[in-house]
Amino acid sequence: MNISRHARKLAKDLELSDADAAIMELKSLLYERAAQAIQHSGESHEAIAAKLGTSRARITRISNRGENSISIDLLLKIIVVLEKKIPFRLVAA
Repeated sequence: MNISRHARKLAKDLELSDADAAIMELKSLLYERAAQAIQHSGESHEAIAAKLGTSRARITRISNRGENSISIDLLLKIIVVLEKKIPFRLVAA
């Protein structure tokens, strides 16, 4: 089986539900944005960790895209704290 590196394709390969695929894709996009926010912040990983109440090692792993278990909550906190804005807007259907 050929497994994709893209969230939407990976979800299809794993035969996940549409809801699970959407969550996987959202988390992937937030992860990438959080990693970039850390890298472009100009702050030390230790300073970022202190602001977020987590460890420096964890911030380093996220920055290097090596953290396997991370919540959407923490990804959003990283983005909001470092970019000083909410990364998306929800629109009522």
